[in-house]
Amino acid sequence: MASLLQRVRALGDPTYLVAQPGQHRALRFLALILIGQRMSYLVLAGVNATNPAAMSFRSQVLNGVLLSVAVLWTMVFVFFAWKRGWFPRWMVWADIALSCVLLGVVTANCPPGVELTSMNWSPKHALATAALIGAMLPGRQAVFASLIPMLGYVVALTEQVGPDARLFPGLVGHLNGCVWFALLLFFMRHYLCRQSKALDDAVAQRVAVERDRARFEERIDHHRQLHDTVLATLTAIARGGLDHRQEQVRRRCAKDAEYVRRLILEDRSERAAGLGEELTALIREAEEAGLRVHYMHGEIPGAVPSRVVAAFVGATREALNNVLKHSGADQAWVTIAHEDGALVVRVVDRGEGFDQERGALGFGLRWSVRERMVEIGGELELFSMPGNGTSVELRWSRQPAGRIEATLDDTGLVEQPRG
Repeated sequence: MASLLQRVRALGDPTYLVAQPGQHRALRFLALILIGQRMSYLVLAGVNATNPAAMSFRSQVLNGVLLSVAVLWTMVFVFFAWKRGWFPRWMVWADIALSCVLLGVVTANCPPGVELTSMNWSPKHALATAALIGAMLPGRQAVFASLIPMLGYVVALTEQVGPDARLFPGLVGHLNGCVWFALLLFFMRHYLCRQSKALDDAVAQRVAVERDRARFEERIDHHRQLHDTVLATLTAIARGGLDHRQEQVRRRCAKDAEYVRRLILEDRSERAAGLGEELTALIREAEEAGLRVHYMHGEIPGAVPSRVVAAFVGATREALNNVLKHSGADQAWVTIAHEDGALVVRVVDRGEGFDQERGALGFGLRWSVRERMVEIGGELELFSMPGNGTSVELRWSRQPAGRIEATLDDTGLVEQPRG
């Protein structure tokens, strides 16, 4: 019962069939059409059988038994469509045999003169059989198999009524219907299966492109991380800002070496920690490098996506590296705030600063900071003046507002309206 309820819920989920292969979706769609066709004919047969004003069959009991058999056989179709999404080949031949039996027995059980009316529901079942043949069998087999119920209908009518010229229009109409039902379902199946295969191939190609793009973006991220960690450490040592003989410097070098080792081994198993924990660890690194950091934070949202956390941490790391390398200050202030639905991280120093109108921006500020924020739909706001320090503000919101976005070029900070 639990499995049945799960299947019912899955059918209401628009992603249920999308997750299946294209051919599976096409066949399941055709199965629903075939079952619906059969049910529509059985409903009409049931209405005629229970209508007191209609002419009675020669044996109402026999008609009830035959109708029950047809209903149970349709439930077998429902079972296979539900479990497998399509029908086994043997069901075609079993359905042909049942149609031939119904054509003979139901036609013989009809009162004289109504063999070509809706009271004789067996030809409708034969139409469903023709549709099943066209949907399941290959071309030559379908042509051969379609002749069997057609011949059964001709034999049933001639045995019951005889060679009457008045039967000719109705007989031709039924045979014409069988042919077209078989043809339509034959071409429908082949068209849908081919289209679904083409769609699956296109999706596979798109997935391959996205995978290559993800690998490229990952390499770019690795380059940024190397620039912000290993290269920053080596640059500081080379300029004399760090003494490699100090214990904290050796620990920093060991941590950078471990990061490079993870890149080589493609170890992606570590889960990203929360933003607060990541920034705390980052500030500890900056303090080990000789920068005093005043860390203040208010309420930090807990459900921040991992890619957003990674972007904030990477951008903040580069901002602190810039304080160490360029500002001439030995202190920095890092603040986290949740303002007007936006997550904001500020890195402020009271160092030398620079002229935004004249000073060219380096790789770190343009790529390690700005591009990281752009990729997550965030913003960078930069404020700096000579002798008055620098403020780097990183801002991200789940629903970006139509506000001014700061963009950087090679000459300074340019404000452009968003959207």
